[in-house]
Amino acid sequence: MKVAAKRVNITPPIGLSIGGNVRADDKSRGVHDDLFCNAVYFCHEGQEVLFLSFDLLCLMGDQCADIKKRVSKSANIPEDRIMVNTTHTHSGPDTSEIFKSKRHEDAVDYLDKAFSSIAENLKGIKEEAQESEVFCAVTDVNDLSFNRRLIMKDNSIVMNWNKVDPDDVIGTTGPIDPTLTVIQCVSKDTSKTLALMVNFTLHPAILVGKDWLYSRDYIHYLTVKLQEHFGDETVVWFSNGAEGNINHLDYKNPDQNRGFEEAERIGKKLADYTMEALANKRRLPDHIKNAVAIIQLPCRKISEEDVKNAKALWEACGGVIPSLLDGVPDEIYAREILTLAEQNRSFIETTIQAVLLGDVLFVTFPGEVFVEFALEVKKNAKAAHTVVVGLANDYVGYIPNQEAFRQGGYEIKTAQSSKLSETAGNVLVEEILKLTYCL
Repeated sequence: MKVAAKRVNITPPIGLSIGGNVRADDKSRGVHDDLFCNAVYFCHEGQEVLFLSFDLLCLMGDQCADIKKRVSKSANIPEDRIMVNTTHTHSGPDTSEIFKSKRHEDAVDYLDKAFSSIAENLKGIKEEAQESEVFCAVTDVNDLSFNRRLIMKDNSIVMNWNKVDPDDVIGTTGPIDPTLTVIQCVSKDTSKTLALMVNFTLHPAILVGKDWLYSRDYIHYLTVKLQEHFGDETVVWFSNGAEGNINHLDYKNPDQNRGFEEAERIGKKLADYTMEALANKRRLPDHIKNAVAIIQLPCRKISEEDVKNAKALWEACGGVIPSLLDGVPDEIYAREILTLAEQNRSFIETTIQAVLLGDVLFVTFPGEVFVEFALEVKKNAKAAHTVVVGLANDYVGYIPNQEAFRQGGYEIKTAQSSKLSETAGNVLVEEILKLTYCL
């Protein structure tokens, strides 16, 4: 198998809005650490695939299609052989229309230039591919991620970023996905590690942009420590899993902070687990297969009463919106409901993808999916090991499970970030498993 890896700096100009929360003063003021697009290319016996990971909050379907088209043209790789994902950092630029009436013009301009730069830099990636050995390592990490939906003694659901008395908490509504997967690509010629592909399920929302600085969040510290060990030229590609209901907050630890110190602790610890896992790595067979499908996911129905209430609240606030670092103000939800009611969609089309790399199966989720669905796919997929890549090839928002719709909570509130029906997750799992059977 041949492998090539590159990283392209995509740090935006200072002054763009930071995505991931809603506040009036959201313009970036500096750069804590650079943002990147990390690319890893594989080819074997006429089969090829290119993985592109962006240090961004999300990329919408048309944006993913745009970068695929540009890279396909410049690097001569078919569009359906390119997988695009975002790490979901909450300290990157706000590039979508979520929670607003339209995309920021400066963000549109930024992405246009970033995409052009990436396409130019990846022109020769196929020719740079080296004969390599590809390894896989897997371990469980149980002390860095938490299910963020808490069940209180009164049976209410509270998000774990709210201050709670631990004695009032019964438990969480669901599990975590503890699996850490690492793919290591080692050049046969130089014995150097060309790339490390790391997959772990954890919201990069430790910083929440409150310092007005661009950052990859904990992924920065993960990358730095791995590059200190494997070499500065090693490309560290990161993907999140189904992190829709997973973050780093331990409700039993009320003193846990949200700053760079905590991001560093988590990133470095994840790097330690990565290196420990590689001590027991196994070599993958030289094999590549790829499949892509366009599917339909059902949208939520918005009642006339919801529209009436939203219109009243939006008119009452006069467009003045409170600022929040976690969660979203009701005034924003009102505007979002009016936007969705105007769109009046029965379903949305989105892209899913499955890649078999050796005997490791990569499948994509097009948004912030609840972890229960990832565990279901992993249980039922016919592969030696399955990796779920979240926020990939599209962003359709949150996809909660049906139980969460009955319970309520942040992820279920109707908005452009949560517009699908309660059966959408089941449809997604069914379609993904169907796609994997093509491989």
